[in-house]
Amino acid sequence: MDCVFCAIVDGQLPAHIVHEDEYFLVLLDIFPLRPSHVLIVAKGHAPLLGDLPAEPRDALLALADRVARALYRSDPAVLGINLLLNDGPAANQHVPHLHLHLIPRRARDLPALCWRTLTRFLPLGRKRIEARLAGEAERLRAALREA
Repeated sequence: MDCVFCAIVDGQLPAHIVHEDEYFLVLLDIFPLRPSHVLIVAKGHAPLLGDLPAEPRDALLALADRVARALYRSDPAVLGINLLLNDGPAANQHVPHLHLHLIPRRARDLPALCWRTLTRFLPLGRKRIEARLAGEAERLRAALREA
């Protein structure tokens, strides 16, 4: 199986992991739509939400709430958070492994969000984004420890 998220869970690929529990990894998206865009990734391979066993499925929203509170604490400019779960290819799911996006939103960031939606997989600004991820990960880890 060639699944990027399974490889991250197995430690075969690097990631900026900010939290881990028995069911999920929380990591920074390497193609973020906004700063501190995180993914909650199921540890077990489950392509769709319906494929996730009941216990982790029930725990997903509670973890999303905890991560959202950490996002608010880590950056006072965060005024809202989009939770996005693309469930299946027709819903724009690029990686067939369950993952929930938490996309922090800041004042007047809609133009930047729209631009990143169109350009996120292009190499534009990659070095700047890579440099930013380590700092974001440390701030989120600290905020999650406070939770």
